[in-house]
Amino acid sequence: MNDAIYRALCSCFGLAPSSAEASAFIREAYQEPENAPRPPRNTDVIYFSVEPDSSETESPPEYFAEGASGSSFTATVSKYAAWRLLIICYGPHAAINARIVRSFLYLDGYNMPRCILRKAGIRPVPEPPEPILLHEPEGSLWRLRCDLMIRLRAEEKETHPSRQNAIGSAPAVRVVRG
Repeated sequence: MNDAIYRALCSCFGLAPSSAEASAFIREAYQEPENAPRPPRNTDVIYFSVEPDSSETESPPEYFAEGASGSSFTATVSKYAAWRLLIICYGPHAAINARIVRSFLYLDGYNMPRCILRKAGIRPVPEPPEPILLHEPEGSLWRLRCDLMIRLRAEEKETHPSRQNAIGSAPAVRVVRG
């Protein structure tokens, strides 16, 4: 999931995901932010992280059975789980970069962000809130920061093949009374 989001964010800015410029500009958020290295205040950086969204209710699962007429079949359970994409932009263009992500993440078409996410089974929920511009203290100076939260729905599938030679249907039984 993180790889697809990284590629979609690179697409928002017209960057090749494998380029050094993209890896310096867009980064996965650190697990321990208090120990994370800080880039210079005049450098634009975007951090992102994906977390489960407990405030949203998950969609009910859908059940499918493929090849149920034979002696074996495959059962599939599919559901869309709720996630939050947290984007934190730092630097002199933090607010502009957050608005670019908010606007361009929904562009659809070949190699566009929404198409990249859809291929990975991720659907961004339309109409995200406006980014929030903050001033974060850094030593005796202030650092520009802009936060953006986008809700996502990610498809989760579980496939379970039946045992070999399993009975695909129950045999007919005739009950005679009396």
